[in-house]
Amino acid sequence: MSTPASRSGKFLPVDDDNDFALGPDGPAFLFRSPAMRALRRVAGQVAGSDAPILVYGESGTGKELFSRLIHTLSNRREKPFVPVNCGVLKGELFADKFFGHEAGAYTGANRRQKGSFEAAEDGTLFLDEVGEIPQPNQVDFLRVLEQRTFKRLGGEKDLPFLARIVAATNRSLPEMVQTGFFRADLYYRLNVVPISLPPLRDRREDILPLAEHFLDLFRHRHHKHGLDLRPCARRALEDHLWPGNVRELKNLMERVVLLHPDGMEIMAADLPLEMRCDTVGDSGGPEPDCLSLEAAVREAETRAIRRALAAASGSKSRAAELLRISSRTFRHKVAQYGMKL
Repeated sequence: MSTPASRSGKFLPVDDDNDFALGPDGPAFLFRSPAMRALRRVAGQVAGSDAPILVYGESGTGKELFSRLIHTLSNRREKPFVPVNCGVLKGELFADKFFGHEAGAYTGANRRQKGSFEAAEDGTLFLDEVGEIPQPNQVDFLRVLEQRTFKRLGGEKDLPFLARIVAATNRSLPEMVQTGFFRADLYYRLNVVPISLPPLRDRREDILPLAEHFLDLFRHRHHKHGLDLRPCARRALEDHLWPGNVRELKNLMERVVLLHPDGMEIMAADLPLEMRCDTVGDSGGPEPDCLSLEAAVREAETRAIRRALAAASGSKSRAAELLRISSRTFRHKVAQYGMKL
């Protein structure tokens, strides 16, 4: 599917009747599947309000891209979109990242520094991995959301917090509330409009359009314009479970483009073993590499690991118990087969 490029790095939303919304690398969401078309409509419905939005989804489903789409559809589109990963900082470093500081607030603070609350202005503050906000910092964070004011570290003046909050998580916040790892009042403050992004395996109509888009993106980027997907490779992509979702698909297509000679078609044999073993070759039979005992063992073990993880709701230790192996053996198998969990 040919689409115009995004010159500004921002989304260029199109009408609901079309199949895409442009992002920094072209189409970010393809609306061929009913699920994504419905979410595009939801984004348009909620974009005009100031209500906090909480986006749920597995890693790699595009939670930040979807949040950027909401921002671009809103009347804040010309204002900043400030993404912050809540899982990388703790304690005073976390507070400094969000609140900023005055000169002399602590040793090494030689000049005033804006935090994310201030940098977002009256745009959108995107909280990635919001479930990772350290417990000691959650109460201060909640106070800002409730009072809509904050002070820089070392400062005395109340500053207004004007941004809209869009948060994202791949964890179950209700379970974290029940176990005491996440404040209930903060959860209810964030969970005004919950939106759940489906994994790629649940919207298979989008796999090939996305694969074609990423193939086109990377063959132009790496100057390999003669590459194309054979039917056997397309079937292998469609049949794969995509535990890493769209991110996994994008990374795979770049790797294939980088390693494949220009001018030659991409076969199922050029894909990872666990993908090409799920399908058949152009001749109607299995790919030759998939007939070995080693390939059969690998296929069986990777499938068993994925089933155990699904039954264990993503818990690796619990999955190891279900498989009746040690956690160390589980980690070894995952590394051995190059699985992205």
